[in-house]
Amino acid sequence: MTGEIGPAFFEEMVETVGVGVGIYDSDGRYRYVNEAYATMLETDRVSLVGASVWDVNPGLERDRFADYWDSFDDGETRTAEAEHEFGATRVPVATITTRRRIDGEPYNFGTIRDITERRARERELERQNERLDSFAGIVSHDLRNPLSVAKAYLGNVREDVDHDELDMVESALDRMDILIGDLLNLARKGVTVEDPDTVSLRGVATAAWRSVDTAEATFEMADDRLLLASDSRLQQLFENLFRNAVEHGSTDGGLTVTVGSLAGGAGFYVTDDGDGVPPEVRDRVFTAGETTHEDGTGFGLAIVESIAEAHDWRVELTDSATGGARFEFTGVEFAA
Repeated sequence: MTGEIGPAFFEEMVETVGVGVGIYDSDGRYRYVNEAYATMLETDRVSLVGASVWDVNPGLERDRFADYWDSFDDGETRTAEAEHEFGATRVPVATITTRRRIDGEPYNFGTIRDITERRARERELERQNERLDSFAGIVSHDLRNPLSVAKAYLGNVREDVDHDELDMVESALDRMDILIGDLLNLARKGVTVEDPDTVSLRGVATAAWRSVDTAEATFEMADDRLLLASDSRLQQLFENLFRNAVEHGSTDGGLTVTVGSLAGGAGFYVTDDGDGVPPEVRDRVFTAGETTHEDGTGFGLAIVESIAEAHDWRVELTDSATGGARFEFTGVEFAA
């Protein structure tokens, strides 16, 4: 049996690190644990010291421990997730294990972090994604199908009847179609972008501007950069920002929207010279259903934030130099 490692030797280093620490030797026995690790397993340090690592971590099988031990090189570090248990307590953990030597003897030094809350968030996210998939199916089928039927009947009625009220019906149906489209985008745009394309900021923004009814507004590009993104989702992001600018940006009809890259290559921005967003509502603009315009759906900026998060970007609303709205996107990866 190898030499003992006393708690006093490590106390100053490991008792204040905020995570569990466990050190075991070639026999697979814990020679040292800190108070945080013992507390995590709802026991005391005396009970853990001398216990076999495979009894605490069933993933390290006793019959295969020798091979596992021999597979480590000095100084090598490995990360893993496992279930650690002691008595009736079982805790999901993330571990970082490093091979070190003390007085020539090899030991595995492990830091152990409780990931119970993270696992709970992951399970909740999975449930949310399942609900979103179900919701998207309802939107695309159970709502759009009867809407298409209603539009078809309206077309038939128009062949025989000409009333101004039918224009109001058509407008209401178009409004429903837009709302359904926004809801569907909100449900589906949060999927993580795992294989981004190299796209032109100017190219995507220009395509988005051409696809939106921008009335008398003017579009300008400050510069161009190549960035890594989903082409279609980035265009959707710009389209929603442009619609938002035109609908909310100005009361006098004149508006200029500008897109460009942030100084230092931190990301890109979309800004306008309109009336801006009142400070008291800025913390709510990305909330689904929130709108300050009587014809707004309240989903446009929620979709923008969802697409940004899918790219692992951060979006922030500030004032433009002229007092209008300025949306800044950071965390963007640009192509070389």
